[in-house]
Amino acid sequence: MVTPLLREIRPGAYDRLLAVVIDPMSYGRVYLLGDAAHIVPPMSAKGIHLALHDAEVLARAVIDHIHRDDSTLLGEYSAFRRQIARAELERQSSSRAAGKLFGELLAGIN
Repeated sequence: MVTPLLREIRPGAYDRLLAVVIDPMSYGRVYLLGDAAHIVPPMSAKGIHLALHDAEVLARAVIDHIHRDDSTLLGEYSAFRRQIARAELERQSSSRAAGKLFGELLAGIN
């Protein structure tokens, strides 16, 4: 019974249903980070990593804006973090090993 399920698992297909990167991640004075900015497959354990890095980058940008009156980093936040999140999703979806492992987890056989 499990064997037919295994035939249905296609490496890389798991994340297309579970992955979202918001574009843009900022609008005016509103900045998105963490799950509000990007959703990655839960089995990848990358969501918290991306969220913490978002927070660090945004905090540094806010500090620059407040202490140096420089909003350059705030202006670049959305494009920079979007590029990082998309690269992470691409890395996950192109990994055959991750596709097989995550597919098996989704099918409930691992």
